[in-house]
Amino acid sequence: YTKLTDAGGKALVAGLVGKELQKLDLRLFNTSVADKTGLALGELLGSCGKMTELSLMLADTKIADLGAESIANGMVALPLLATIFLDLERTLVSPECVDAVKRKLQRLGLQIKY
Repeated sequence: YTKLTDAGGKALVAGLVGKELQKLDLRLFNTSVADKTGLALGELLGSCGKMTELSLMLADTKIADLGAESIANGMVALPLLATIFLDLERTLVSPECVDAVKRKLQRLGLQIKY
């Protein structure tokens, strides 16, 4: 793991500007980010009404169900989102939560990598 902690991930996400953000490629893989970062990402995404492309690389992190659900809920609120890459491999997200997130995103025509 790198030294980026969950508090650091949350602060990083808080520094992103929401409303006008159209593309986001956030690579937090192999860090110690967890659900606080996931909650912050979900909140940020919910305010990004113009976003069209999203890539969240969260593999090998401590993100769990709460963070993954928040991220998925934020994505659902993005009416223009056409391209997504969400990598939750080797996280603490339960298989049941992954399935629920997949179903939610697939209804929108979006795909998740797990």
